[in-house]
Amino acid sequence: MPRKGKSTIPILDIHAAGQSPIERLPLELKLRVVSYLSVLDAHNLALVSRSLQDVAESIIWSRIDMSLPADWDKQFSLWEEDMPSWEELEDLTLTSEIENILNDFSSIMATEGGSGGNHWSIVESGVCWNLRTLKFKSRIKQVYRALSDNPQRSNHVKELLMELPESGFDEDEDGKDIQTKMVSMCESVRGNLRMVKIGSSNVNSRINSWKKPELDISTFLKAIGLTSCHLTKLQILEIASRVTPSLDTQLSNIFDIIGNNTIEHLIINPSWPNSSYVNTDILVPKLPLLQKLEMNRVSPQSIKSICKLIKQAENLNEIRFDFTEVARLWQNGKDALTEVEIKTLKEHQNVKRLEWIGGIEARWWFERITSGTAKTGFDNVEMLVQSQAIECESETYIENIHLPPFPSLRAILVPCRTPEWYRHISAPDWAKAPPPRNSISPHVISHLRSSPNLLVVQFSCLSSSSIEDILDTSKWCDKRVNGVIIRNYVNEITGEEFYHLRRLELLTVKPKMYDITYKDKYRSMEECKTEEDVDHRWSNHTSFKNATLPPQILKKLYKSINEKQDWQIPKRNLHLPESAWEILRKWRITLPDKGIEARKIVTRRMARDLQ
Repeated sequence: MPRKGKSTIPILDIHAAGQSPIERLPLELKLRVVSYLSVLDAHNLALVSRSLQDVAESIIWSRIDMSLPADWDKQFSLWEEDMPSWEELEDLTLTSEIENILNDFSSIMATEGGSGGNHWSIVESGVCWNLRTLKFKSRIKQVYRALSDNPQRSNHVKELLMELPESGFDEDEDGKDIQTKMVSMCESVRGNLRMVKIGSSNVNSRINSWKKPELDISTFLKAIGLTSCHLTKLQILEIASRVTPSLDTQLSNIFDIIGNNTIEHLIINPSWPNSSYVNTDILVPKLPLLQKLEMNRVSPQSIKSICKLIKQAENLNEIRFDFTEVARLWQNGKDALTEVEIKTLKEHQNVKRLEWIGGIEARWWFERITSGTAKTGFDNVEMLVQSQAIECESETYIENIHLPPFPSLRAILVPCRTPEWYRHISAPDWAKAPPPRNSISPHVISHLRSSPNLLVVQFSCLSSSSIEDILDTSKWCDKRVNGVIIRNYVNEITGEEFYHLRRLELLTVKPKMYDITYKDKYRSMEECKTEEDVDHRWSNHTSFKNATLPPQILKKLYKSINEKQDWQIPKRNLHLPESAWEILRKWRITLPDKGIEARKIVTRRMARDLQ
């Protein structure tokens, strides 16, 4: 007997927003559900959930980003994909000038796809800059319309990112309309702002003759109504400084407008070459609440102004210097770091985190500061982030990095891994030779004595990790990082020392984990889960009176104190019972009293030639 077909037809139960049964679920559970849905499904769910709509509005509108791609002159294809549509420009008056801009851009695209931004002519650069300006105006009108449609959105805005218009707003009707809309928008959001970013550092660095001079930041802030009486909650300020006037003059003018009593985090992106002089008549503003200072692409001419600012910020506890793009300027700036500036950096009493990023010139300057005739200073620095010439897995030894004599230093982070790391799975001939197996070079012991609290050295692709992130060694191989953890034991009576370093060796390399898409965020990398850890192993490096302990002696030593030798919690200046010291002494007297010679930095090829 044939089956009967289903006679029932499913009826869709459509509920108005706020009346759906899903409203009975806790908001946290709904957000968890959304994280597993596609964009379309999440959109449909939001249509029937009022509480989900409310929280989405607060998240989406917590940040208004009206900045444009900083690398507009390098990524030509970006503009091809992101070409303004007529719908996007519907609020702009379609003048003959706008038509010419779009037609000129289309013409460049039609001629062999443009030159890719590498060697653009002045004409090509000018056309794309005009398009960029056009998009900025369109973006202002889009945001203004969205805030006007729902004024409640203004209450959610905490962060505001904007471009710096070139030479002010146009005097025509459209230019005045743009300025009016921007002022109105800023007035609606300024009371709740915690973070403001003005200008793009990379764009400001262009010095092509077609580029018009930009509006002064302080003048721009005043024109759009972002002043001290309204920015009472502002905590983070990021600015792209100009070539002139001097940096200290710019800072003084900016803080005269927005005030200096609330800023906790200041980010300065100088145009390089930066101001060629320091105006000694201008007093750098005192920022009483400043806790973190970031200086990107620092040129030698800016150092004096920066140090004046650091000296005034008594509560500053984090400093970041990035010399990545200005190494060539430092070759001719040997007199930039005078004893006065060095003293200012070294004697600040509250700095706990120091980041010094850059190439070989930056490393040379840092070693000069920290290893000069007076090795005192940086007394309270607990975390150091520094660039080192580590280019493959086989070079990730503590012997290959600079260990400064900071008395409070607990962790060193070396952000050296890149997506090209896979090329160096097998160390090439030019790689630095590793130290003798399971040993610790004497110069490392000497440096560790000068840093009595140093616990860990990590080699990673990030520079933003905290001390807590680094000390959690259980996640190292899952995050594709490695490093060295440190213990040492001291005999207070005889002065004898025993050093035990444990190094995580990664036996395979996963360069995808070092991708720049993480944008230097530890949490983003932490979310990248894998089925299993990378192949790895822990190796022991030991030293007692310049000799390396064999495995059986190391095992006997830890057995005598009822501890495991495969520890993963670093500690310094530990105590050993006399019986343990006797084990070490009896073994040591059986060896020739010469120890291991200090290791020199040699390449594998040099080591092979010596053999």
